Amino acid sequence: MTKKKDTAINTILGEDTTVTGNIQLKGNIIIYGKITGDISTDGAITVSTTARIHGQLNGEDLNIGGNVEGNVVAKGKVLLGETALLKGDINASQIVIEDGARFEGSCSMNLSDIKK
Repeated sequence: MTKKKDTAINTILGEDTTVTGNIQLKGNIIIYGKITGDISTDGAITVSTTARIHGQLNGEDLNIGGNVEGNVVAKGKVLLGETALLKGDINASQIVIEDGARFEGSCSMNLSDIKK
């Protein structure tokens, strides 16, 4: 029996929110605002089309639709949506880059984390 992923949103940072400093949390987060600092969670990170992040992202799954300047690490999947702009390296078990996404960096995949 496989463990079902938690889809509940634990933290939301609104479009008018600006954070300077690192964020560490448990659970899922959606970001609409601006962050200068690293974000680390054991859950999913969703970066909306309005978000601007200057820092590292580390989480279970990452769904990027806005601008990120920094390296991203996911235990699961990194998805760059059609409006994404990522300037940094990707390290993940699965990488999806949609048509229209802009990406400047390198990719590496954690092949040991892929289920056989």
